[in-house]
Amino acid sequence: MKKAAAQLFTVLALLALVGCAMPTPPPEPQSQSKPDRPDWAMTEPDDEDGMKHFVGVSAVYSTEQSARDNAYEKATERAVQFLGNFAKGKSLRMAKTFGLKADTINETIGGREFQKQVYGAVSRQLKAKQWYYEIKSDGYIYFVLTRIPISVLDDSLKNAHANAEKDARKRSKDANTAAAKEQALNEAEFHSQMSKDGFMD
Repeated sequence: MKKAAAQLFTVLALLALVGCAMPTPPPEPQSQSKPDRPDWAMTEPDDEDGMKHFVGVSAVYSTEQSARDNAYEKATERAVQFLGNFAKGKSLRMAKTFGLKADTINETIGGREFQKQVYGAVSRQLKAKQWYYEIKSDGYIYFVLTRIPISVLDDSLKNAHANAEKDARKRSKDANTAAAKEQALNEAEFHSQMSKDGFMD
């Protein structure tokens, strides 16, 4: 009987040990009551040493990597949006010289192909300078301070305008009416000039 009790006790002890050896789930993110955010997380720093800065802020994600990726994507979108707004303002002022309507310029600069070219150029050159994160009750939120040479921003706009010029010249050759041909040629001349001018002066 003692032997049976000892065996039973041994089996129960082994079961208890196996139960304790089960992997524990990863800890849940703990909310920070008073986050001490760096200044750049709230206000983008001024340009310095030929570099422009953009801040990206993620949504709340359950994993750090997803939050980091989203913050970087948001910084890239912010840079492209800045370029689009900047280019649109300067382009609209210049368009009048070439007899072009604002709608025509808005269509080109706001167009998918133009934005895609600018996004591609920016995403290849935008670099993370600093990271900061906060742990919320439902996950992580990341902030990233990025920088990019101003010359890259300038070149990306010039190249996008150069490609828009090629497209306008092709449209002028394919035009069915004299008015359409003239409009396309005016656009081509406009984009030619914009591809030579500096944007970020």
